[in-house]
Amino acid sequence: MVRIFYSLIMFAFVTACGQKSKVNEVKVVEKPVIVSEWKHIFNPNDTRKDIDTTWYTNDHCFSKGPDGKWHAYGIIGHKPINPWTGENKLFHISADKFDQDKWEDHDYALKTKPGVERVLWAPHVIEENGVWQMYYNIGNRQENAPYYASWGQLCRADSKDMFNWTRHPLNPLFSDPGHARDSYILKDNDKYYYYYTRTFDEVDLRSCVAVRTSPDLNCWSGPKIVHTQPLKCDWGGDAESPFVVKRGGLYYLFICRAMTEYNQTHVYWSDTPDHFPNENLVCELPIHAGEVIQDGNKWYISNTGWDKHGIFIAELEWKKK
Repeated sequence: MVRIFYSLIMFAFVTACGQKSKVNEVKVVEKPVIVSEWKHIFNPNDTRKDIDTTWYTNDHCFSKGPDGKWHAYGIIGHKPINPWTGENKLFHISADKFDQDKWEDHDYALKTKPGVERVLWAPHVIEENGVWQMYYNIGNRQENAPYYASWGQLCRADSKDMFNWTRHPLNPLFSDPGHARDSYILKDNDKYYYYYTRTFDEVDLRSCVAVRTSPDLNCWSGPKIVHTQPLKCDWGGDAESPFVVKRGGLYYLFICRAMTEYNQTHVYWSDTPDHFPNENLVCELPIHAGEVIQDGNKWYISNTGWDKHGIFIAELEWKKK
């Protein structure tokens, strides 16, 4: 009996200490810092001379393929700039090493499907069980869609080699107001978080990031607003290009505040993946539509946009705030 009583006392003590340790656990907020010069890895004007104009890239993504190479896909267009008429293809480039000076240019990954897709915007690619899944936006075919908070349609295409893509038979996966676009998916604890840009709703035009969740990338929850900026516009343009990084038990949301300042990205921290308060601002970065990439022990960030000729990358370090 004494031994049992002693064992119960020790169990309670150890449990209490463990709970106290968790309560007192301090999570350190880190700040992403650009620590190198920019490297120009892709200039679409080098390989597109069929028309006398200037080509640009915009929202894009990176993913490592089955061939061991890095691949990138994204918006491409040319001047005069008109996203609704000129952004109807997705570029595709690849490299043996992420920090390679010049990436190889390939044929377009996707072109708009006549009568179905109006644009091809802001892809994001993830790999699941040997299949690479691309999530992207096809816009809205209504004639006046650019001039109100039209419902953006979010779609998916699959590939096993990262060159040939097959559209999902149930496209669009879902549709939201405010030109819903700029997909990013985070896998965390066997749950998928699909972040994207939109307005708060059809009439409240504050710029927002929403998230939907899924256990399997097939069945998606309804939307939840996870971050809101006060600036109002039909396309939610002050919360563009969401990207989420998990580090040290914390989550970091990167958003491009393109309507406030075209080349301005804000970073916010949170201890949960579905709520990023405005007061949790970590820093500002002088970039547009940036993607954060980890390659081994190194971190990188990208930069692009209408005012640049293609994709640039720089090294990134995380430092205590």
